[in-house]
Amino acid sequence: MIPGWKEELQEEYLNFIRRQPTVTPRDIAIHFDTPECCAVYWLTDLARDGRIRMLAIAAVGEDEIPCDPELAARCQGKPSCPVVDRTKGTA
Repeated sequence: MIPGWKEELQEEYLNFIRRQPTVTPRDIAIHFDTPECCAVYWLTDLARDGRIRMLAIAAVGEDEIPCDPELAARCQGKPSCPVVDRTKGTA
């Protein structure tokens, strides 16, 4: 990992979040052109550090896809993606 990369990314997320009255992981994923699962990863990291609060959580229905399939299709570096697995019926 490049030194300072994590902090720089977190600051970019925080700057975007601060400019919005409310924001969803999908909004962040679209803004940063990243899969929603990656946005959730960084959001949970920020929440663990006490830098943001997550005010709402929603369950994913049995027949629902957990994030935007188009964004998830660009997910790289993972051996398995819950969205792709669900669309194939293997999740």
